[in-house]
Amino acid sequence: MSDTAPAPALELKTERRLTAAEVAETLNVSLTAVYRLVRSGDLRSHRHGTGKIRPRGLRVPESAVVAYLSGSVITPSEVAA
Repeated sequence: MSDTAPAPALELKTERRLTAAEVAETLNVSLTAVYRLVRSGDLRSHRHGTGKIRPRGLRVPESAVVAYLSGSVITPSEVAA
Protein backbone atom coordinates (compact mmCIF):
# COMPACT_ATOMS: atom_id res chain seq x y z
CA MET A 1 0.00 0.00 0.00
CA SER A 2 1.13 3.47 -0.78
CA ASP A 3 0.95 6.41 1.63
CA THR A 4 0.58 8.95 -1.17
CA ALA A 5 -2.78 10.49 -1.81
CA PRO A 6 -4.41 9.85 -5.16
CA ALA A 7 -3.87 12.51 -7.79
CA PRO A 8 -6.73 15.00 -7.90
CA ALA A 9 -9.03 14.68 -10.89
CA LEU A 10 -8.34 17.17 -13.63
CA GLU A 11 -11.00 19.84 -13.50
CA LEU A 12 -11.97 21.14 -16.90
CA LYS A 13 -12.77 24.80 -16.80
CA THR A 14 -15.73 25.39 -19.04
CA GLU A 15 -15.80 28.81 -20.55
CA ARG A 16 -18.74 30.23 -22.42
CA ARG A 17 -18.09 30.57 -26.13
CA LEU A 18 -19.96 33.30 -27.97
CA THR A 19 -21.18 33.30 -31.54
CA ALA A 20 -20.17 36.12 -33.87
CA ALA A 21 -23.64 37.64 -33.49
CA GLU A 22 -23.35 37.62 -29.69
CA VAL A 23 -19.92 39.25 -29.88
CA ALA A 24 -21.25 41.90 -32.26
CA GLU A 25 -24.09 42.67 -29.86
CA THR A 26 -21.73 42.78 -26.87
CA LEU A 27 -19.25 45.10 -28.58
CA ASN A 28 -22.02 47.08 -30.31
CA VAL A 29 -20.43 46.58 -33.73
CA SER A 30 -21.48 44.89 -36.97
CA LEU A 31 -20.87 41.24 -37.82
CA THR A 32 -18.41 42.37 -40.46
CA ALA A 33 -16.40 44.19 -37.80
CA VAL A 34 -16.28 41.02 -35.68
CA TYR A 35 -14.98 38.99 -38.61
CA ARG A 36 -12.35 41.68 -39.33
CA LEU A 37 -11.17 41.58 -35.70
CA VAL A 38 -10.89 37.79 -35.89
CA ARG A 39 -9.09 37.86 -39.23
CA SER A 40 -6.61 40.49 -38.01
CA GLY A 41 -5.86 38.47 -34.88
CA ASP A 42 -7.10 41.15 -32.49
CA LEU A 43 -9.86 38.83 -31.27
CA ARG A 44 -9.02 35.21 -30.46
CA SER A 45 -11.50 32.68 -31.81
CA HIS A 46 -12.09 29.05 -32.73
CA ARG A 47 -13.60 27.81 -35.98
CA HIS A 48 -15.89 24.80 -35.99
CA GLY A 49 -16.62 24.51 -39.67
CA THR A 50 -15.64 25.92 -43.02
CA GLY A 51 -16.63 28.89 -45.06
CA LYS A 52 -14.81 31.34 -47.27
CA ILE A 53 -16.07 34.57 -45.82
CA ARG A 54 -18.19 33.89 -42.74
CA PRO A 55 -17.84 30.45 -41.22
CA ARG A 56 -20.95 29.57 -39.27
CA GLY A 57 -18.97 27.71 -36.65
CA LEU A 58 -17.03 30.71 -35.36
CA ARG A 59 -16.86 30.80 -31.57
CA VAL A 60 -15.15 33.41 -29.43
CA PRO A 61 -14.28 32.66 -25.80
CA GLU A 62 -15.73 35.17 -23.37
CA SER A 63 -12.23 35.80 -21.99
CA ALA A 64 -11.11 36.91 -25.47
CA VAL A 65 -13.84 39.55 -25.57
CA VAL A 66 -12.87 40.76 -22.09
CA ALA A 67 -9.19 40.86 -23.10
CA TYR A 68 -10.02 42.82 -26.26
CA LEU A 69 -12.09 45.33 -24.28
CA SER A 70 -9.44 45.77 -21.60
CA GLY A 71 -6.81 46.41 -24.28
CA SER A 72 -8.92 49.07 -25.96
CA VAL A 73 -9.27 51.37 -22.94
CA ILE A 74 -7.89 54.86 -23.46
CA THR A 75 -6.38 56.53 -20.42
CA PRO A 76 -6.48 60.32 -19.95
CA SER A 77 -2.69 60.58 -20.38
CA GLU A 78 -2.96 59.05 -23.87
CA VAL A 79 -5.60 61.59 -24.90
CA ALA A 80 -3.57 64.60 -23.73
CA ALA A 81 -0.53 63.66 -25.80
